[in-house]
Amino acid sequence: MTFKDAALKFRLQILQRRFPGSAEFWTSVYRDGGNSGEGSYGQLAMFKAEIINGFMEENAAQSVIEFGCGDGNQLSLMAYPRYLGLDVAPGAIELCSHRFRDDFTKSFILLDPKHFKPGLGLSADLTLSLDVIFHLVELETYETHLRQLFATSNKWVIIYGYDSDVFFPEPYSYPRRFTKWIDINIPNWKLLKVIKNKFPLGSSGESSWSDFYVYEKM
Repeated sequence: MTFKDAALKFRLQILQRRFPGSAEFWTSVYRDGGNSGEGSYGQLAMFKAEIINGFMEENAAQSVIEFGCGDGNQLSLMAYPRYLGLDVAPGAIELCSHRFRDDFTKSFILLDPKHFKPGLGLSADLTLSLDVIFHLVELETYETHLRQLFATSNKWVIIYGYDSDVFFPEPYSYPRRFTKWIDINIPNWKLLKVIKNKFPLGSSGESSWSDFYVYEKM
């Protein structure tokens, strides 16, 4: 590790001591008037809509559950026959419930991961995790998210995320190689395909380190 990397890691450790936790962080973002971030707006949002809407049509998927619905801007571009949005932030649920109050194909529930039990009617053809995983800095929260994401799906899971454990200095992000974890811990699912980002990090305009990972139940 270089001196620069060591200095960045030390700085991150200091920042993480002040970090309230992933759920508390996003609760405060919406409480303070923030939004879901640039990944849910502009060309990145259009790219995500293009991929997911195309998948829905190609596979005749009828129902979706999204873990981390955010402020609803991304959702406004989607063509879902039936949708349930879950989020740990009360402000996100309030924003979505108000925005889509006249759309009876969509529902929203405040998620408490520690007590959420998949099944009992809470299942869908497709479950989604879009730009969520690298924000789950606590190991238990990250593993719970993945287990619930797959347990709630009847057929397919789509993850839009950064499949890497390369360090970067943000107290509210923690990159993880989730494909390896899934292979080991959720073996009855197969990775169908990876769709690379049209706007990879460093390209013009909004860009992202996330790619699409499409899973199918075996």
